[in-house]
Amino acid sequence: MSLLVANHISKNYGDLDVLENVSVRIEFGDRIGLVGPNGAGKTSLLKALGRIDTSFSGDLFVAQETRIGYLSQDPPPAGNRTLYEDLKDVFTELLAEGEQLRRLEARMTDPAQSDKELEGLLTRYGQQQEAFERAGGYAIDRRVRFVLTGLGLQESLWHAPLAHLSGGQRTRACLGRLLLEEPDLLFLDEPTNHLDVRSMSWLEGVLLDWKGALIVVSHDRYFLDTVATRIWDLAHRRVETYRGNYSHYRQQREDRHARWRKEYERQQEFISETQEFIRRYKAGQRTKEAQGRETRLNRFLEEEALPPPPTSQFIRLPLRTDLRSGDLVLRTRKLVAGYSEPAPGAGPHIAGTLQEDMKGDGVDGSNSIANEAVSDFLSAKGRHGVEIGRQGRLRPMRSLSPEDMPILEAPDLDLYRGQVAALIGPNGAGKTTFVRTILEELEPLTGRVELGSSVEVGYLAQRHVGSGYGLMSGGQTVLDALLEVKRLPTVRARTYLGQFLFKGDDVFQSIESLSGGQRSRIALARLTLQGANFLLLDEPTNHLDLDSQEILQDALRQFDGTILLVTHDRALIDALATQIWQVTPASNGKPGSLEVFKGTWKQWQTERLRSEREDSPAKAVAAPTASEEEWQRQREARRQRRQAQKHEEAVAETEERIDRLESRLVEIEEHMARASAAQDLERLRTLQDQHRGVSQRLEKLMEEWAVMAA
Repeated sequence: MSLLVANHISKNYGDLDVLENVSVRIEFGDRIGLVGPNGAGKTSLLKALGRIDTSFSGDLFVAQETRIGYLSQDPPPAGNRTLYEDLKDVFTELLAEGEQLRRLEARMTDPAQSDKELEGLLTRYGQQQEAFERAGGYAIDRRVRFVLTGLGLQESLWHAPLAHLSGGQRTRACLGRLLLEEPDLLFLDEPTNHLDVRSMSWLEGVLLDWKGALIVVSHDRYFLDTVATRIWDLAHRRVETYRGNYSHYRQQREDRHARWRKEYERQQEFISETQEFIRRYKAGQRTKEAQGRETRLNRFLEEEALPPPPTSQFIRLPLRTDLRSGDLVLRTRKLVAGYSEPAPGAGPHIAGTLQEDMKGDGVDGSNSIANEAVSDFLSAKGRHGVEIGRQGRLRPMRSLSPEDMPILEAPDLDLYRGQVAALIGPNGAGKTTFVRTILEELEPLTGRVELGSSVEVGYLAQRHVGSGYGLMSGGQTVLDALLEVKRLPTVRARTYLGQFLFKGDDVFQSIESLSGGQRSRIALARLTLQGANFLLLDEPTNHLDLDSQEILQDALRQFDGTILLVTHDRALIDALATQIWQVTPASNGKPGSLEVFKGTWKQWQTERLRSEREDSPAKAVAAPTASEEEWQRQREARRQRRQAQKHEEAVAETEERIDRLESRLVEIEEHMARASAAQDLERLRTLQDQHRGVSQRLEKLMEEWAVMAA
């Protein structure tokens, strides 16, 4: 059943064409991943299909009574309601029915009621109560709590006004509201932007059970692999559709474009040969034949000729180091990271420092909740600033002071040359504070941090722009930002920037005028120029399109040095990490903690699931809460879905092989037609044998597919 059909959708902004004759269809049950380069028009297409923006040309048909939900990257203006009230408002009609039930209950307890009236009230109450229960009226609070918890919105925020929440928190609140509304067609624009690893996993489970259809714009490859059953690739103003998840799409796109290039090359060879024949014989004895060929060629060029295959520009990432470090790269001993007693007269620097760190740890320092946290810290300690200095790589041990604000307590860590550690954990848990301590921007509250011999640190910050270690100034030009790292001749610097897609006058743009993706590219250019052997990367794939993420991942995989990744990108962790450093946030007045797992992402997940299974009997002693029951149900459902996903992947792979064989048959049949016209009998017999062999393989595959799809 088609929920939405769009034909010949076109969209422009002045002279800039974004979409051109896009025709797509959404069926019930589709889970579509919409991908494409930054600026390709993904959000424009989503808004057009969702009727958020109606300034497009073309036809859009939506099935009757289809409810559409749309999640924007930017949250709407905050109202006066609290977070909990806003989500509960989804059930306004159901809550009104509950109020009617309570009024009926009050009337039934009235002793003035006659038996007949009471009997009528009982009948009416029973019917309404059954309908209320069937609609989930008694589970409203449980569902709201389940969604808020799943999206990582702490209980301390539930009764805070929406206006006091950060932009990321409000975006999560909008997502939670949509999930509770359960529209038939769900449009999500970058839903994982503000989620940590656990929340993303939770959202995947919810979307895998989605009862309608959905389209997701996302730069999260792991998320698209888990959720999507189809991929729409938007590039060059057109949409190409692919079956399967993101990994299937990558392989199919490569195969499709390879066939396209091959067919286009054959076409150009045919055109060139025909033009040469026309040029040679048009004025000679074979004039009529040449004129006929010219007529057929012109018709072919107008009606049948393939357009040239798309050409996309990709960054080049020459990430290497010629400096070999010692075996030990990083060591911590009895480390507690946080904020120390300030130096007198340091002024208001503390507020800015704390807010920047909170922002880096996933909390928007511009919102009032963050401001209140800073104010509470200042007033409780009676101080005006924090002394931050670089005091050498080996700092003297000291004891924790009552004036200190500990954020994260780390075990004794040893990171060796060639290892890749992934630092993961919830937003706001203290990851950025830990990183700044390693970089010597913050002094440890207790313990020490040591870097090994010949270790040179290359730091890629999450924010890119600001004041601090490794950050760029907004007033710099792209060229100046590169030359700040290493003095190069201007011509060579501009050539180097060209590898990161900064061409011509692009190098004279100011950093503050660049998009997030462009800032990421110049930050990567600066990093590659340093030649560091220890890379400390804070959310390195943020703002990068999917192709650039793949290029960065390949470059890091080949890097000879040591890497510490701070990231929510599970695909990157899965591909690179040799150990997992998991941060648990502070609770009950105690600082957060860091736990080390020496193994890969898949091994860590397996170990975590095993631990959960072992812990479940102990947890069963106390009756599980409704949220825990729901979580367990979701986990079992995810296990079953993973099995189904493997089956779907096998079916999709078989379908891809069928497509390739069918294309091969068409190609052979074209060659057979040419050989027959040329009376090349030997070539024709060879092609017939090839056709027979491919047909047999295709028939066998079709039989396998029929069994698998049954």
